[in-house]
Amino acid sequence: MADCDLEWGGDFGVDATGDLLLVDGDDEVRQRLERRLFTAAKGGYVWHPEYGAGLPQKIGSVLSQSEIQSIVSSQIAMEASVAPNPPAQLTVDKQVGGTVTISIKYWDARTGESVSFSITA
Repeated sequence: MADCDLEWGGDFGVDATGDLLLVDGDDEVRQRLERRLFTAAKGGYVWHPEYGAGLPQKIGSVLSQSEIQSIVSSQIAMEASVAPNPPAQLTVDKQVGGTVTISIKYWDARTGESVSFSITA
């Protein structure tokens, strides 16, 4: 099912006539996962208290790579579009200066195809 195109940190995607763009497939799942991970705080949505990883709330905290990996892994497992088997593969890279890159590889629940993307924060 298609969703409105909404890149994290941006506005809704619109076409030349001003109509909202739709997104589906791998891009939709990526956008859903990014929203889930970047939601400011767990419980940040009144109607969905269990939604979100609250990663922005962790900025300034000292988290190990395994703690970040655990948070991300648990959130990915909640997305119906991500196949439970094989489990998603995650790599967390912490660079000097505090930048963290999370590389995610998961398998699409519908097609069985592997999908990869990275988040840098």
